[in-house]
Amino acid sequence: MARVSRNELLYKDCYAHVISRSIRKMKIFNDEEDFIQFKYLLLQAKKIGQFRVYHYCAMQTHFHLAVQMGDVSLFANAIRDLKRSYVYWFHTKYKISGPIWRERYRSLLIEDENYLYTCGLYIENNPVKAGLVQQSDQWAHSSSRYYIRGSNDVLVDEYERDVCKMSDIMLDEEDFEKGSVIGSSFFRFQFYDRRKRS
Repeated sequence: MARVSRNELLYKDCYAHVISRSIRKMKIFNDEEDFIQFKYLLLQAKKIGQFRVYHYCAMQTHFHLAVQMGDVSLFANAIRDLKRSYVYWFHTKYKISGPIWRERYRSLLIEDENYLYTCGLYIENNPVKAGLVQQSDQWAHSSSRYYIRGSNDVLVDEYERDVCKMSDIMLDEEDFEKGSVIGSSFFRFQFYDRRKRS
């Protein structure tokens, strides 16, 4: 089945897992200054694009966001401008030229708050999986410290999380990056069945 376009997938006030990777696994966040600049630009994008960030993680070669968007076009433009601004920063700082991002960005529709939180745990666990830290809250460039330590983080928006329901959610790692949706079997069935019929 062909890849789903954003206009088919996303809608006003939906939750989504957004991923953007560097070209050829190039390190685009090389030091603390790079991470801080990216987070500053993300904060500006968030204000302009009028979206909420519930979880995030910036790694050396990519970033993840778990968001709720208002207007989909406004969100898309804000992420585009965020990435363009970072390219300008990166080119100026490192005196290089050429593309640094592999694609525009990838987005997966998230069913509800419970799957949003489960996706957030996956996002925040990325540095652990990569062997950069032993615990997610040791990584300074994610929302993990906000949730685990109660640290202040201007990027993160608070939301209701039902821990009892979340314990029943069973997903594999690839469920957070493959396909078009993150959610229950029924939610996924409904989505793909509706696509098949259209």
